[in-house]
Amino acid sequence: MRFLFLGAAAAALVFSFSGAIFGQSVPTPGQIAVAPEVVVPPASFSSTGSSAILPKADIAHVEDKHERRMNRIWIASMLALVGSTSLDAGSSWGKREANGFLASSDGTFGARGLSIKAAVTAGVIVPEILFRKHENLKSAFAIGNFAQAAVFTGVSIHNLRIPAAK
Repeated sequence: MRFLFLGAAAAALVFSFSGAIFGQSVPTPGQIAVAPEVVVPPASFSSTGSSAILPKADIAHVEDKHERRMNRIWIASMLALVGSTSLDAGSSWGKREANGFLASSDGTFGARGLSIKAAVTAGVIVPEILFRKHENLKSAFAIGNFAQAAVFTGVSIHNLRIPAAK
């Protein structure tokens, strides 16, 4: 039963991130490949100026206000997720654990449950950090992180009303 739960959790983690990875579309039979148009600069082109053919381009990417704000919200969502998971673990520590997967051998929440919770949270955050260059994914990551943080905060509030195991 434990392996079934681990397999289901791993499959859910893999499939939840599979939609965020975009690939090329598959060409249909008979489709002609289109190459991008190449612009050749005139001989009088200088590297400091611009022309009608080749406008001046910035080499470095300059982050605008929206990207900076989205980056800060995304980081805050990761901190909220880690904080709510920690609050959930702290409010469960030493109490009878209903989830057999997180329970120690004596049936309480302890080091085993804490390590599993930390591994699951790291499993959520590490792919987000790996895909941090994809600005279009940060809003989806932030929404997911805040939703998980809300769930874990609700669970920890519930845990605070449960007496410790004796």
